[in-house]
Amino acid sequence: MMLLWLAEQSAETAAAAGGAHAAESEGIPELPNFFGVIHKMLEQYAPAVADSINNFIAWLGFKDPMGTPFTAFENILYALIVIIALSAFFYSGYCRLRHAPPKEGKLSRRAMFSEIVVTFFDDFFGQIMGHEEVRRHLPFVGTLFVYILCCNMFGLIWLGKAPTANLSFNMGMALLVFLYVHFTGISRSPLGYLKHYPGALPTIKELGLGPAGILLIGFMAILFTIIHLLEALIQPVSLSLRLFGNMLGKDVLLGVFGSLMLIGTASIGIYFPWHTPFLFLGLLLGAIQALIFSLLSSVYIMLWLPHVEHEEGHGAQHS
Repeated sequence: MMLLWLAEQSAETAAAAGGAHAAESEGIPELPNFFGVIHKMLEQYAPAVADSINNFIAWLGFKDPMGTPFTAFENILYALIVIIALSAFFYSGYCRLRHAPPKEGKLSRRAMFSEIVVTFFDDFFGQIMGHEEVRRHLPFVGTLFVYILCCNMFGLIWLGKAPTANLSFNMGMALLVFLYVHFTGISRSPLGYLKHYPGALPTIKELGLGPAGILLIGFMAILFTIIHLLEALIQPVSLSLRLFGNMLGKDVLLGVFGSLMLIGTASIGIYFPWHTPFLFLGLLLGAIQALIFSLLSSVYIMLWLPHVEHEEGHGAQHS
């Protein structure tokens, strides 16, 4: 009965999202999630309670342009669930290693899994950042990959939801990447970080234009500074929009095909999970998007490092 009710709710949501006005009021088509089902039941059997919850969440400042304040709050709840689950998993593995060290060189399955993950990230991101830099930034970029991957996969679990299908959530992660990238560059060498904006300009002697070369160099410095400022602002926007667009498209696809589960009439019909093949596509898409987000973050870190140290790192790697 629960499966039938969920299928009917998914069908109603997809049908209501067909028009522009309905899309604004009901939101995008998506598979039902646990908190959404609870809220839907409250709207049907206790509308006053549902309105009070929506008003309170709106008062807290949660907003969703493509849904209600409660849909924005859902993303925070599922993001917290992922954080708690990952923290409990890795912390328990750490505690086992600390209080019960491996005997005869054998690790527990949880510790072995964690070791494999860290070794893979160390080798993969080390090809981009260099083996000296990767040890400094692996806790950040590696955590980004694991967290985004789990958030993406959460949308494929029954009654789950992917927080990464929300633009505000992705903008928050992209803002963290922006702050980390530029704080790393400034803390490493403030002067070298500032030199990144005008870039490597030619000297007056190399231009061979005499006093006119000074004006040309000044113009080039201003132009390159504006370009690099725009680059710094565009990078987090592109990170968030890419992840949001792919995850939202996956949710819409699953929601539309999930709404077609009913074959026949509502009284006599068969429910067939047409969306099942797209779950496997979602697995691949979620892994690729997590990899792209963390990979681009590592590239941005290396791009914004001071030029002198960046060249030294490449020189050490080639030697």
